This record gives sequence, structure tokens and C-alpha cells, in this order.
Amino acid sequence: MSRMLDVTRPDRRDAMKLGLGLAATAAALPGVAARAATRLLDPANPDDARLIYRKLRYRTDDGLLFSWIRGPYMAAYEGDLIPMYALNLGAIQRITHNPDGSFNLIDLEISFRVDAQTGERLKTLRNPITGETVPVGGRGPVPTHLKVSADNDFVIPDVPGQPQYDHSHVPVSIFPLGRTEMAMRDRSHARVTAPDGSVSYLNEVSTISAPRDQVLDPRTTSLNSRVQSNDVRSWPAWLNMGARPGTLALFANGGKVSHFADLPDDWHAMLKQYYPQIAADPIAVLDGKIKIPAATW
Repeated sequence: MSRMLDVTRPDRRDAMKLGLGLAATAAALPGVAARAATRLLDPANPDDARLIYRKLRYRTDDGLLFSWIRGPYMAAYEGDLIPMYALNLGAIQRITHNPDGSFNLIDLEISFRVDAQTGERLKTLRNPITGETVPVGGRGPVPTHLKVSADNDFVIPDVPGQPQYDHSHVPVSIFPLGRTEMAMRDRSHARVTAPDGSVSYLNEVSTISAPRDQVLDPRTTSLNSRVQSNDVRSWPAWLNMGARPGTLALFANGGKVSHFADLPDDWHAMLKQYYPQIAADPIAVLDGKIKIPAATW
């Protein structure tokens, strides 16, 4: 433990420190010298900016991530925003870094389409624009294996029989949010070609923030962060919107948390009801040791 500086009866060593002024005195306090010697990350530096991105959205070392978002999907139609349904999503991810600066990502998203007012899971939806009641589409919680490049771009392989993605990632902007937080705005665009040749579009914009001192400290590898997630996409086929002009837009909030138990309580309750195997052992499902049927609901 560092010896406390006695300014009332300094010995020769203390007098030398006092002669150096306030900065030297502060450096004698426990932990301060280490902090002073650490260069803070600079968002204007491209290498630092890549680390900040990974720290806020993922992590800079190997390990697990847990995140969630929730909010309504609204139809932008005839000059209005019309609530359609809401999303209640939790995700478990595993990060493994590669020597070339890229990393492998296993992503297990468990999303529930729910009533925008009650939060109850939907089996059918009465489309407020068409008046038609339609089955709610969806995909079961199957782990997805992806690679993220050293520049934090998704490497999406072409898989025969699966949708093909033409994906572009807009350079991230990092900025202060108030006096105590640092944020980044992450934007991407995807042109998706379905196996039947139909084309749809997905634009995503996320704003992710965390305490400034943790974001800029190079010693922190992962953060609990706040997320504002928005996307604008073509009409999903299951809504049966036909040739009507318009788009579907998500207005959601969420966060990245440290533990599986930190995900929202109502999401956990829904998970236990509909996917008890995942609730019992989520990491085994993430790693493919337990298989969940790829149901459409």
C-alpha cells in the first residue's frame, strides 16, 4: 500500500514531492499514478475509434454478451405512423477474436412479436391498414455464425437457398452525450434478395452510449451500455401489404448488460413459457449443444 503523504511534518522525500507541486502530490495517492500514466482513447484516432465501437457494441476481449431491445414497429403509411406490433428481444452472443484483428460471432436472438399495448405474444395480428387478420411470421431461435472484420464490417457468406445480403456499413460517428456519457451512432444498409428473387431493404441506425470515463479508458474491455435502436424496412411478406407504398419502422430502446439474469423480467417469463430449454441452459443452445426447432412462430 502507498504511504500517505504527511504535509504537516514532511521528511526529505516528502519535501521533494511537495516541491514538485500538486501534480506530484496527487500522483502519490493510491491508483492515481496508474490512471495518470494511462493514455485515454481518442475518438478522432481511427484505431481508437474501432476499439470504442467494439467496446460499446460488443467487447474487446473474448467472452459472452447479453443485450436486449424493446419497442413498437410502426407503419409509415399515407403520412402517418400507425402502430402495428412491438418487439421484445433478448440476445446472447459469444465473441472469439482472431489474430488478424477480426472476430467470430455466435448470435442467438430470441425475439417475441407482441401486442404494442399489452405486451402479450401474438399468434395472429389484425393488420390495422388492410383489416386482414394474418398469422404472425417469425423464425425460431437458431444460433447464427458470423464473422466481423478488423474494420468492424460484417462478413456475410452466400448460402444456397438462403436470402442473399448486399450489406454496407456507414462509418461510425462518436460524440459526447451530455457531460458524462460518450455515444456512437452506428448505421447500416442491406439489400436482401430472397430465394424467390424478391428484393427488400433494411436500414438500421443505433445510438449506443455509456459513461465517458469507461468508454475512453483502454483498460475496460466491455461496458453496460444504453441502446436506442431504429430501423426502416420494406413491408414483411407476412403482413400482406401488397403494392401499398410505405415502410415499417422500429422505435426501440434497450441495453447491453453483464449477465443473462440482467435481461428484462417479462422477457425471461416469456422465454420460460415458450422456450424452456433455452431458459434452463442458454449457453448450451448458443453453442449448438441443444437444438431448438426452427419454428416459424
